[in-house]
Amino acid sequence: MSLCDDSQLGRDPTMRYLPALNCWQIDCPDDKDDNGASRADSSRYYFTKVICVADRLFGRHTRCFLATANRPAKKLKVDESLEATIVIKDAFAFAKPIASKDDCDEVKTLKKIRATFERNNPGSILYAKIVVGGRVRFKRGSRIVEDTTSTMYAGVDGELLAKVSSDLLFRAHRRIVMDTIGEPLRTVKTAKEFVAVICDAMQCHYAIVDKCKILHRDISDNNILVVRMKDGTVRGLLIDFDCAIDISKEKTEVRGEMTGTFPFMSLNNLTCSTVPRTSLDDWESVLYLLCWYATIGFGTGEDRSEVRARLKDLDIARWRSGTLVTITKAKRSNLRYLNTFYHDIVCWFDERDNNSKQLRAFALRLYRALFANKLGKGYHGTEGEVDDPFMASLLNDQPPLTSVSADSTNVTDPFALRAEKWEDISKDLLGVINDTKMEMVEWEDTP
Repeated sequence: MSLCDDSQLGRDPTMRYLPALNCWQIDCPDDKDDNGASRADSSRYYFTKVICVADRLFGRHTRCFLATANRPAKKLKVDESLEATIVIKDAFAFAKPIASKDDCDEVKTLKKIRATFERNNPGSILYAKIVVGGRVRFKRGSRIVEDTTSTMYAGVDGELLAKVSSDLLFRAHRRIVMDTIGEPLRTVKTAKEFVAVICDAMQCHYAIVDKCKILHRDISDNNILVVRMKDGTVRGLLIDFDCAIDISKEKTEVRGEMTGTFPFMSLNNLTCSTVPRTSLDDWESVLYLLCWYATIGFGTGEDRSEVRARLKDLDIARWRSGTLVTITKAKRSNLRYLNTFYHDIVCWFDERDNNSKQLRAFALRLYRALFANKLGKGYHGTEGEVDDPFMASLLNDQPPLTSVSADSTNVTDPFALRAEKWEDISKDLLGVINDTKMEMVEWEDTP
């Protein structure tokens, strides 16, 4: 027996099973106000298939459902699934207690992206297009309340309620409906498919930074989907903007905060640098993502234990296990010079793939653009080791460089210097992507 409201037990009245139809019904909020104000509007959907479950004790408890707005006309068979047209993301994410002040609200971020791209045609770019979304709400007595930690702990000890209602611990239950359905990145069958997906995702990333002033900050294998089009082509879709920020606002908002997924975090991110995050941190994550997938291979049929056994003695395995300190140290060591990067990481790309040579060239181009770029002067001209003292300091655990000018001596953080040129270097990286995409026409389609 529990002496509390049923909503405090986690019961969600906005989602219910319909035994007469053998499917689930879910109501999705539609916060139409630009400031994120709560409204009573919602849209109703139906689903049978869950593609992501909340099976961990901690975290955002993210669930994803493949759904449709069409209510089934009759009861579905036990093994029958609804024909899905949209995907619903349901998560208990960190948030600000007042919705209008929540700058990291994924709903607001996605709505800004959609509104911007609808005003300025992005061309062939595929992006996560939101249909509806907002904070989940339900009735409590005569009032409509939001499903948040404050609602759950209402009526309990005042000190505990204050903690879960603070900016540090407050969480809000959000739902987002998007109109593009994809598959996990691990489902790519060939290197050619993988690179096509990555190129699409980063062309979208560049456009979102350039046109919307939104920085993703969590490029990983969980946040890029494979979209198989009806004509047989394979596209890439960048998703999950939970960590995204508006870079048009003051830079102080993005200093010193670690975001992302450990194996794919940039060095700047891993070291908790006070240098503001830029798109270069996300591009660096793409390099790590490419190296990992090119090493484990595509369409090999191996299970995870076989992959772990094959990779356990390779340097790249140190990027995925250990402490924050050991992962940072490993990456710095492997990236110190172009030759080191090649011999420690690139030469171990899976030889079973017919396009392994092209993957190596792609990785080296990205490396040059990121770490041997001469600060945005073009990625084509740098060969050999990174002998530039600026980049050597960037990749080694060394004190900041001393920049000597005619009238003064200033100590400068190399990450800060590179961050100042992030727009130029990002254009070079986009050039790498565009060149590789054109060259892919000659790649083999089979693993």
